[in-house]
Amino acid sequence: MSRDPLGVSTSRWGPYVVAGALLLVDYLLMARGLSHVRAGFDYQVWSLNHGLYSDILNLSLNHYIRVGHVIHPLPYVHDRIEYPVLLGFVLWLPSWLPGGPASWFAAAGVLTAAATFGSIALLRRQHPPSAWWIAATPALLLDAAINWDLVGIVFLVAAVVWFGERRFALSGASAALGTWFKLFPVIVAPMAVAALGARWWRSSAAPALPADTGTPDGSGAVVGPSPGRLVARWLIPFAALSAVIMVPFLVVARSNTLWFFRFNSERPEKDSLWGMLGKVVGTTVVGNHTINDGSLLVVGAAVAYGAWMVWRTADADQARAVALATAMTIIAWMAVNKIWNPQYVLWVFAAGAIAAMPARYGVSLGVLSAYDYWFEFVLRLPDQPNSYSWVGFGSTIARTVIFVLMAAWCVRQLRRTAPNPVATPAVGSAAPAGS
Repeated sequence: MSRDPLGVSTSRWGPYVVAGALLLVDYLLMARGLSHVRAGFDYQVWSLNHGLYSDILNLSLNHYIRVGHVIHPLPYVHDRIEYPVLLGFVLWLPSWLPGGPASWFAAAGVLTAAATFGSIALLRRQHPPSAWWIAATPALLLDAAINWDLVGIVFLVAAVVWFGERRFALSGASAALGTWFKLFPVIVAPMAVAALGARWWRSSAAPALPADTGTPDGSGAVVGPSPGRLVARWLIPFAALSAVIMVPFLVVARSNTLWFFRFNSERPEKDSLWGMLGKVVGTTVVGNHTINDGSLLVVGAAVAYGAWMVWRTADADQARAVALATAMTIIAWMAVNKIWNPQYVLWVFAAGAIAAMPARYGVSLGVLSAYDYWFEFVLRLPDQPNSYSWVGFGSTIARTVIFVLMAAWCVRQLRRTAPNPVATPAVGSAAPAGS
């Protein structure tokens, strides 16, 4: 049989090459604004007017750059940051590098590239074509350098893929790190616990096996740890890492540590479905408190439905169900989040990747990401008030339609995965003898 080394090489390295090229171009383009990251200059307004805005640079300027020098307040102890604890330290640590904002931005670029390549490597192990959801998205070119979302995404992907590989401790640890980096990966927790908890429940409800199940040929050998231990194997790393990360800061500087939650609770909506709804029924009806409660109810309902479907799924199909339920809930969260920024579409690409959705949804998201960027950074300029709000509403409608279709696809797949769970032998029970 003839071999095709070029085809193999393209399949193996193609996603990394494409993703690396898109990231490099994006960071080089955004680096054009570095000369304006200086004390006393309004970088935020200037960058938005020139389509070069980056949270990485803006937050570095606000927190660490002063006239004539750089400061290094310890995150959350001496400085409150509007992000979870781990992201705050990823913002702070580069401020110690020589070279100022240029080296800090380069460090963020290296970290983002490493995280993106990590996501690609993990996805290739689960379902190789899904790697292109991350590698080939136009959002890498347009949005990757805006924030650190791709770093949070690798934790989400790792938690789902490692769950599917039965590496439960690593999955729980990754979900914890992702939660305290960018919050969204917390969605993996209820799905993983539902899956492993269902195994434990079914094993406890099953008839007890005879004490001596061994056979001379080993066909009745005990297989693996008990379901109860599997739950602990996932939960203990998740809880322990969360405690190690959060408890010290809650003890030393509770108010600054929880500022992230208060900040987001008080923020007004931006480019969201709620804003469009407010235009229809009035902002007095759809106020900030209503938006917060409504978003929480929708996401809570998605979590409950996803966890229930995972619970019903037979053990052999739980990995797929956890991926689908996580993807569905992430998409629902993004659909009703009261703040919409263009880089958030990267999380929806990640959801499509872990669920192995058809490519047509990825193509639609790619078009949406370009549309969003065009509205946010080309049409809507702070120094040039205009009447392009209809473009923003069009983006919101298109985004909602795509997200609903993607979430509905996940629901259909979940229903096929878990129509009626099959009673399967619990992990730790005797394996059936071969015929």
